[in-house]
Amino acid sequence: MISGCSEAEEGRSVRPNRAQSADSLCTHGHDGDERECTTRFLGNSGFYWGPLDVDEAHARLTTLPVGTFLIRDSMQTDVFFTLSYHSEDGPTSVRVLLKGCGFALDGSKHAFPCLFELLRFYMTSAKRSLKQPYRGSAPQKLQELCRRAVVKTYGKDNLDKLPVTSVLRDFLQSYPFSI
Repeated sequence: MISGCSEAEEGRSVRPNRAQSADSLCTHGHDGDERECTTRFLGNSGFYWGPLDVDEAHARLTTLPVGTFLIRDSMQTDVFFTLSYHSEDGPTSVRVLLKGCGFALDGSKHAFPCLFELLRFYMTSAKRSLKQPYRGSAPQKLQELCRRAVVKTYGKDNLDKLPVTSVLRDFLQSYPFSI
């Protein structure tokens, strides 16, 4: 077990807020810098919901397939983020902690230098507790789908080597993950 949402009018679909761009890949160091950099990437992920409380997160996940997850701000001031996901037993939330230079789920022995590596681990582990991110009910933009496909095909370490314009390269690097 794995232990900015905008308000919408009733009847309208709600999607996570997206940041406009990310400056560069994170380097590990000061916790505040790490949180700011991670938040910038999360803003481009589509599955970061910002200040969403536990009840609302669980309500969104309860009708979705097992393994669907989202990241939200923790309501606890001493916790980095919270991962909410639909487990076999129903919606569950667990704290995402920043320990030294690594991200870990509360109660887990596994730590990762990048939040997205943590998510990938739980998506590819034998238990596959996480399967797919929840990006809301509105259709995803074709640009976002293409960016993830390019990153999945070539890998984030090879984005600089692609023969593309600097504008496209910046767009690819604003969310260099295939999740």
